[in-house]
Amino acid sequence: MIHYDVAPVPGFDPQIGLLLATLNDSTREWRENLEEPSPEAICWQPAADFHSIGAVILHMADCEAYWFEEFAAKQERTEEEMKLLLVRETDQDNVKWPAPPNQPIEWYFELHDRIRARSLLAIKSMTPEQIFPGSRASYTLRWIVAHVVEHDAYHGGQAVLLHELWKRR
Repeated sequence: MIHYDVAPVPGFDPQIGLLLATLNDSTREWRENLEEPSPEAICWQPAADFHSIGAVILHMADCEAYWFEEFAAKQERTEEEMKLLLVRETDQDNVKWPAPPNQPIEWYFELHDRIRARSLLAIKSMTPEQIFPGSRASYTLRWIVAHVVEHDAYHGGQAVLLHELWKRR
């Protein structure tokens, strides 16, 4: 029998650890439901400039690196990584998604996993109440992590839906 739990990730403040456990569980769930799309399915866009499984996963990894490393930890990101994640080509607010690299799903998962591991290290010593000023608002670390959890679930569901659409096209 499988046992599910979201026990706080060790080494973090318990509030942040619980949110991170939720993030990990969200990712596990959408990845299981995504199954194993082919590289063609990963690159498929149902309309011009529209979402694809690959572009959505790259965007999710970019979001984690942005919020945890760049915004909260004030760490610079490399130009090489920004290009790999198609950061400048992606404009989700105006539904402009680039064609992603033609790679197997394992490539995307490994990239996402590497960025997540690195990003979590960037926030490990921070407290839930720590405040980070932005241009329009200020954010606590607790809000930032909760936002990334929500973002993961939102886009993970899109990736699953895109694969279902691919299979039925």
